[in-house]
Amino acid sequence: MSAVKLEPASVVVVFNALLVAVALIITGRWLARGELSVMSPGKRQNVGEYVLQFFVGKSREMAHGEKHDRTMRLVAPLLATLFLFIIVSNLFGMLPIPILNRPPTSHFSVTFALALVAVVGTLVVSSAIKGGGKTVKHLFWPNPLQWVSEITDVLSLSLRLFGNIAGEYMTLALVLLVVPIGIPLILHAIGLIPAFVQALVFTLLTASFLANALHEEEPKAKREKRSKRRERAGATPPAVTD
Repeated sequence: MSAVKLEPASVVVVFNALLVAVALIITGRWLARGELSVMSPGKRQNVGEYVLQFFVGKSREMAHGEKHDRTMRLVAPLLATLFLFIIVSNLFGMLPIPILNRPPTSHFSVTFALALVAVVGTLVVSSAIKGGGKTVKHLFWPNPLQWVSEITDVLSLSLRLFGNIAGEYMTLALVLLVVPIGIPLILHAIGLIPAFVQALVFTLLTASFLANALHEEEPKAKREKRSKRRERAGATPPAVTD
């Protein structure tokens, strides 16, 4: 049985991906170090809350009913982890170090793994909130081929992120071969925009998948009853005041 051989580029990508993960873990532990206070938060706590505020807001939009708190505890960390990992990985291409300047997200295996985490994570969160039975039903009802969309979601997420970051990385690498000074700095500055936008798009699409998976279809009888109540309320003449 032959051993698996990794290409040099693959080794660099895996190393950089691990480096991103370690950097995020160390930063997170540093921000959460010490006592957390609601009344008088420290500077580190303020920074952490500011970063997580957007993801908490997105998870709050999906949280309804009795499992409101549990939904927020599951959704917010997933969205924050995906966004922070992707944006830090994208920014690796701007480092002036030959080996570390290869963004992990410029390799399709990394973007494919991230897309799998997003889609499978959506199903896991749905199972934890709604139950396994309703999650399986969501894959086959009302469209028996609904599960196919989960596969296309993985491909869509991975190819979109890979295409944009890999294309930018290859463009910068070619420019560096021709003009090593001056123009690459401009491309680095411009590259900040797609680095942020692609991480945000990936996260928002994942949030959309989560919202769709966690959506509870209202029973027909309850929906008709609510509609009639609104019609009666609309038909009631306004009160006359002197």
